[in-house]
Amino acid sequence: MHAYERWAVLQYFCALVKLRPYEKAPSSGDDIVGWIEAHGRGIGLPPCDPRDEPAKRKRDDDIPWMSASQWRAWRAAVLRRERERAPAPSRFQKRIVWLADNCGLSDSERDLLGLVARISSNNVCADLVAAGNGQAGYPPVNPTYDINQLRRFLPQITQPRQIRDGGLAAKFGLIRVDHGGDFQLTEVVEQLLSARRLCAKEVRGLLLGDSHPATLSWEDFDHIGAMRDLAARIVAAGDGIGAANILFYGPPGTGKSEFAKTLGARFGRSVHFVGEKDKQDAEPERFERVAALVVANELGAAAGKMIVVVDEADDLFAGVDEGDASTRHGSKVFMNRLVERTRVPTIWITNDLSRLGPAVVRRMNLVMRFPKPGEAVRRKIVERLARRDKFTLDAREVGKIASLPAAPALIENAIRSAARIGGTGEEALQILGGGLKAMGFSDIAPAPAPIGFDPSLSSADVDLCALAAQIKAAPSRALSFCLSGPPGTGKSAYARYLAAELGLEVLERRYSDLASMWVGESEKAVAAAFQEAADIGAFLILDEADSLLRNRGAARHSWEITQVNEMLTWMERHPLPFACTTNAPDLLDPATARRFLFKVRFLPMDERQIAAAFFRAFQMEAPRSILKLDLLTPGDFAVVVRKAEILGERDPARLARWLEAEVAAKPEGRRAKFGF
Repeated sequence: MHAYERWAVLQYFCALVKLRPYEKAPSSGDDIVGWIEAHGRGIGLPPCDPRDEPAKRKRDDDIPWMSASQWRAWRAAVLRRERERAPAPSRFQKRIVWLADNCGLSDSERDLLGLVARISSNNVCADLVAAGNGQAGYPPVNPTYDINQLRRFLPQITQPRQIRDGGLAAKFGLIRVDHGGDFQLTEVVEQLLSARRLCAKEVRGLLLGDSHPATLSWEDFDHIGAMRDLAARIVAAGDGIGAANILFYGPPGTGKSEFAKTLGARFGRSVHFVGEKDKQDAEPERFERVAALVVANELGAAAGKMIVVVDEADDLFAGVDEGDASTRHGSKVFMNRLVERTRVPTIWITNDLSRLGPAVVRRMNLVMRFPKPGEAVRRKIVERLARRDKFTLDAREVGKIASLPAAPALIENAIRSAARIGGTGEEALQILGGGLKAMGFSDIAPAPAPIGFDPSLSSADVDLCALAAQIKAAPSRALSFCLSGPPGTGKSAYARYLAAELGLEVLERRYSDLASMWVGESEKAVAAAFQEAADIGAFLILDEADSLLRNRGAARHSWEITQVNEMLTWMERHPLPFACTTNAPDLLDPATARRFLFKVRFLPMDERQIAAAFFRAFQMEAPRSILKLDLLTPGDFAVVVRKAEILGERDPARLARWLEAEVAAKPEGRRAKFGF
C-alpha cells in the first residue's frame, strides 16, 4: 500500500476513535478490535497491549479489550499520529484532487469522494468502514453506506448540509446516491481512478472510446446554408472556460450526429460521443451520463483538439423544471452551470427542442436546426454514398432513391445494407421504403395515374394553362392557391403540375397527417409542415383544407380556433408556393379569403374535354351519348381506364355506360343530364 494511502486510512481511523463511544475501551468482541489486530501494524498504529491474552482470545463482548488507562494512553498515541505530516500524494489521491478541482468540489465534498472511492478500491479501508459500522462479520460484495455511516470516518466536516445528499459530487455524477440514501462510486469514476496512467490521451481513450470518424463530406451539408460555416467559426475559436456550446435539433436522421463528426474532421479534432453506455456496454443512467460529460470536458481541456458530443441531450435536462420535488430530476441551476462550465467545444443534440427548456437554449452559443434535405441534395448524397460503398446505381435508380423524402441516415443505411449483400438498386429502394414506412410515410410510391394530367382536360373558372404559364414567369415565389371543386376534378393534380412547372419538389399533407388527439399537437404538425416545405424548397399541398381551416364562428372547442389561427399565421408568412384543396369551400373561415392570391373553382368537364379525354384514354372517338354528360371528371375517366385495363374491355358503348354509372353513383347524379 502506498504511504499516502496508509496515512489516509490512519486519518479515517483517528476520526472514528475521536467519537464519544470510543472514549472508553471497546470490548474484546468489538468489530473494530478485530480490524486493529488485523491491520493496525500495516497502517502504522502504535503497538497495542491488551489487558490479558485470554480476554483477547475469548472475544467476549462484555470484557474490555484494554484497561481504561491502557486505552487512554493508546488512543492518545494514535491521535498524535493524526497530526503527522502527510506523505507525498499517491496516484490515487492525485486523481481524487484532479476530479475535485475540475468539478469545483469543496473540501468536504472532496473528502467524501475520497472515502467512497477507497471503500470501492482499498480492502483495508473497506474493512475499517464495515467494522466501524458493526458489519465486519458479513461485509457485502459492493458495500454502500449513508452519510451518517460515513461521516464518522471523515475529518471535521465544515459543510454538513452540503454533503448530506452528496453535494456537487453527486450532481456531477461522481457519486451515486440510491433511493435509500446510500453512496456508491459511479462506474465512470471507477474507470478513471483505476487507469494505470493519468496521461490525458490514454484516459480519454479508456473513458470515451475511439473518436468517431466522419462519413459525410462538408459539401453534403450545403443545404444548411450559412449556419454550417458559422458553426465552423465558433468551433475554431478554441477551448477554455466557456468554450462553445452548440445545439443541433431537428427530425431524426437529418444528419445532426454526422455533421458533428464532419465538423471535427474539418478541424482535425477527435469527436467523442459521451455517456452512451456504461462499462458493461449497457444503458447508462442519467448520473453516469453527467459524470462522463464532466470528465470528458476536463480530459478534452487537458488533451486539446477534441469535440464533446452529447446525443439525446434532452435526457439530461428533462424534468429539471418540475415544480414537484418528488418528480424533479437534478437541479436546474446545476444543469445551467454545467453548460456554462464547458472547456472544449460541446455539441448538444436533440430531436425535441422543447424538452431542453428556454434557460438551456439561452446559454447556447449557436442553435442550429437540421432540416430534411431537398431532392437535389439527396441526389448528391446518393451518388457519393454509392461511390464510397462501390455500389452500382444507374441514373434512373439514383433519381428514384433521391425522390423519396428520406433523411441522409436512412439513405446511407439503405445503400450500405444493399451493398453488403451484393444487392441491386431496386433492393436498396425496398430497404429505404421499409424505413420510411416505419417512420410514418405510407404513400411512398403512389401508383401512376392511368392518364397523365393535362390542364386542358380539367375545367375551371379560369384558364388553367394560361394561369400556369403566368405563374411560371412570375418573379415571386410567395404564391398561394385555393383549389376548390367536386372530387376528381383535378385539384391536387393541378397543384402538382404547378410544382413541376416551377421546378419544385412536392410536399403533400392530408388532414389525417396533421390531426392529433392531443391539444396543441395539430398546431405543431401544421407548423412543421410549413417549416419542412421551406427547408427543402418544396411546393406544399394541403388536401382536405376545409378540415384545417373550418369557420371559427362555428367552433365548439378552443383547439379548433387555435388550429385555424396557426394555419392562417403560416399561410400569411410562408415564402414559397402552397395550395389548399377542398371539396367544400363554403366551410372555410372567412379570413382565408385574403390569404389566397389565387382562388380557382374546378368544374366538371365540358363536351370538348370529354371527347379529348376519351380519345386519349382509349384511342377511339367518344360515343355521343356521353358528350353532354353532367358531372363527369378526370377522376371518373381514371377509374374507368383502370377497370378497362383489368377486364380487357374495348367496346366504346360499354365504356360509355361505365362512365355514366360513375356519374350516377355521385350524390348529385340524379340531377345529371343524359342524351343530347
